[in-house]
Amino acid sequence: MDIRVTSTAIEIVASDLSRSLAFYRLLGLDVPDPDGPHVEVDLPGGGTLAFDTEETIAGVHPGWTAPTQAGRVVIGFELNAPDAVDALYEKLTGAGHSGVLAPFDAFWGQRYATVEDPDGTSVDLYSPLAS
Repeated sequence: MDIRVTSTAIEIVASDLSRSLAFYRLLGLDVPDPDGPHVEVDLPGGGTLAFDTEETIAGVHPGWTAPTQAGRVVIGFELNAPDAVDALYEKLTGAGHSGVLAPFDAFWGQRYATVEDPDGTSVDLYSPLAS
C-alpha cells in the first residue's frame, strides 16, 4: 500500500471565532465569512488554515476541554520585505493583539517578530534581510 500525505491543514480551535477570523484577516489572509462553526482558508504556498469553535471540537472529541494555556504550535508567515514585518507587527499590536517579540534583525538573516492570536497561538512574522 502506498501511503502519502496529499495535502496539509493547520486547525485552530477558537474561543471566539469572529475575533480569530478578524486577526487572520489583519494578517492579509482572504478569510471567508463563516456560515457555521467551521471556516477554511487556503494559505499562500499551499495548505489550508481551518478554524473551528470549541463547541465543535468538544462535540467530535468526547472529553475534550479547552486548554488553559497556549499550546506549542507556532504559525509562521513570510512577508515580502523586512519593513513589512515592522508594519504588520504595528498593525496587529495597534489593533490590540499581544506583541510577544518586537521586530529585530535576527542573526540567522531575517527581520523577525512574534505576536499572539486571540487564543494565545504564537504567530511569527519574518522576511529575509536585504543583502
